[in-house]
Amino acid sequence: MCTNSKTSRLNRVESPIFRLAKPYLQTRNNELHTRNAIEFAFRLLKIYGAERAIVIPAMILHDVGWSVVSEEIIEKACRANPDKILLRIHEEESLKVAREILEKIDYDAIRTTEILKIIDGHDTRNEAFSINDQIVQDSDKLTRYAENFRFLAQRFPITPERFALSLERLIDQWFFLPDSKEMARTELTLRRKEMDI
Repeated sequence: MCTNSKTSRLNRVESPIFRLAKPYLQTRNNELHTRNAIEFAFRLLKIYGAERAIVIPAMILHDVGWSVVSEEIIEKACRANPDKILLRIHEEESLKVAREILEKIDYDAIRTTEILKIIDGHDTRNEAFSINDQIVQDSDKLTRYAENFRFLAQRFPITPERFALSLERLIDQWFFLPDSKEMARTELTLRRKEMDI
C-alpha cells in the first residue's frame, strides 16, 4: 500500500514540489495515484540510467491538470477506451500548473523544459523520446495494475475479472521497458489473488 510515509523518500527539492502539487491532486483519486506512480518510478530509476531530477518532478506533476477539468469531461475522458482529444485537455492544463509550480521554486530551466515535454502528451503519445519519458509513462500506467486497480474497476461498467483481463492484454502494447512489463504482470497476479480470480 502506498502511504504518506513512502513520500518521505522525496528529497529536499522534490518535497516542496509535492507540497505545491498536493492541492491539485484531490480529483479522481490522483493523490493516491501519484504517490503510487512515484514509487514505481523509484523502482525503475534503480534499474535504468535515468535522471531522478527530471523523472520524479514529472511524476509528481503529470496529472495536476485534472483539478481544473470539469467532471463531465473527466467522466468522458476516463473510460476504458479513453477519448484522446479529451485526455489532451488535462495534459495542457497540467503543463500550465506544472510550469507555475516549477517557476515558483526556481527549478533548473533545462530540466524544467524536459519535465514539461514529458508531461505534454504523457497519456496521448504512443512513443517516448527519452528513458526519463519511458519511466514516467510506464510508472503512470503501472498504477492501474496496483493501487488504482479497485478504483478504476469500480468506474468502468465491467467486472474486475474482465478489467484484469483487459489490462493483461495491454501489457506488451503499453509498456516501453521490460521491467515495467514484469512489474505489471506481478501486480496483476496479486490483484487476481486478492479477488480469487
